[in-house]
Amino acid sequence: MVAFSQLLAIPHLHLRLVQSGAGDPTITWVSNTELLDLGSYLEGGEIVLTTGLALAHDDRRWRDFVAGLNRARVAAIGFGIGVNHERIPKPLVQAASAYRVALFEVPLPVPFIAVSKAVAELLRADDLGAARGALQAQQRLLEGARGEQQPAEVLASLAQATGKHLALLGSDGGTLAATAGFASAAEAAEAEVIDLDAGGRFQLAIAGGSPLSAEGRSIVAAGAMVLGLALGENRAENARERERWERLTAALLARGSAVQGFGILAPGLEPPGRVRVLAVQGTAEDLASWRRKPRSGLDRLVASNDAPAPAPGVGRAWQIVDDHPGALDTALATAASYNLDVVVGRPSPLADAVQSRRSAAGRLRALSPTAPLYTAPRVPAVIWADRDTPILEALLELDAADARDAAGSDAGTGAAGSGAAPMSQRVLGPLSESYDALAPDAMSAEDRAMLRETLHALFAANGQRGPTAATLGIHRNTLRDRVARIERVTARSVSDPDDRAELWIALRLEAAVAPERSQ
Repeated sequence: MVAFSQLLAIPHLHLRLVQSGAGDPTITWVSNTELLDLGSYLEGGEIVLTTGLALAHDDRRWRDFVAGLNRARVAAIGFGIGVNHERIPKPLVQAASAYRVALFEVPLPVPFIAVSKAVAELLRADDLGAARGALQAQQRLLEGARGEQQPAEVLASLAQATGKHLALLGSDGGTLAATAGFASAAEAAEAEVIDLDAGGRFQLAIAGGSPLSAEGRSIVAAGAMVLGLALGENRAENARERERWERLTAALLARGSAVQGFGILAPGLEPPGRVRVLAVQGTAEDLASWRRKPRSGLDRLVASNDAPAPAPGVGRAWQIVDDHPGALDTALATAASYNLDVVVGRPSPLADAVQSRRSAAGRLRALSPTAPLYTAPRVPAVIWADRDTPILEALLELDAADARDAAGSDAGTGAAGSGAAPMSQRVLGPLSESYDALAPDAMSAEDRAMLRETLHALFAANGQRGPTAATLGIHRNTLRDRVARIERVTARSVSDPDDRAELWIALRLEAAVAPERSQ
């Protein structure tokens, strides 16, 4: 696509912007006219050039002229001065401002044909760039066919290159693999279906609003070829082994009892005593390449992330790494070589890897969801859950020490449950996830989640009520009532800086322990 700003930036034309429009419109073509009503001859996105031959300098019909072009969704109006008018008529400038249509000045001796040629050159360069990008995407897809690309990986590459949602369908119409968002996109508009083999055993479904461009169709054709080849071949043994290790990793991240799986998959491999869980993030293509690399030993402890993607074209995965400097350095260097960002979880026993995963998940929001897509060159980010937040870590350790002391005191006296409540509970009260559900002042899970969401949104908006209400999609009066409830149940005021700090730290403490519940 060619933007209006690209035309203005051409130095030898000496074009001057007089009135900006809505955003930076896309240019589709150029049209010269001295007609008063050209709208019915336009398709949208055109640059309309005129010298104002049909209208006087103070003619009121300038407003009708601009209104017609606005209805036709033109990109901008170019006015040539020095031919019929020495300067752009004031009524034209006022009308362009009222309708938010971009207006620029074409000075003498620049002819309209020079502007037309410049636009044609920009469009040609854009077409060449699109064709070049399509060719590169096809090459990447075909190169992947020589490896062991899984259908989901091919679909992710196609989605990133075309901006569409795709799915692999079986002969019964069931979805075998799909990109995030395919189901909703297919509901909004009927998906286009392509047979991948002569028997119709597999089909590729494409959804996503606007039709595919010629370049997009060529990319999809290459992807369909790769999928057809992959589905027609037997899976290699290392692919089956990778799936077994992924299932073991997923089980370790969900429950500690899966440690015994080491003895089944690798009888001679000693399980690590302490591990760190890495949350890995990057483009779908880079992430697929990282997961597909040859692995051995504990390096095979890799699993996919089933949570929704942080942004279109961006994916996440998990890796369990031995908490040893050599193993960690190797894992981080490997991720960086694939241009992947990493969050390193806190160390934990292998049987309690879920805690390390939770700490890494709690820091994932510190990673940019768009930097892997739009920043180049870039240095992949590495965030340590236990090093980048020293104050939070100190509070967590203090809370853990209090819990140990309370447990020891209970064991010595024979009492049960007499220990002090966690710090976060002492601050948040009924808003705490660990608050006793049977307490007289306990609230329902729905109310607690609603008020916690409100408090998070208020902090994210730096305490500003208007943006907070807009984020939550509620009226300011509703927000005021919720804030009043929060202040009542916590006995703290969101207007007081000390109280705000305590509330925020309490939320962060709970998020560090169980981010899935606390976000």
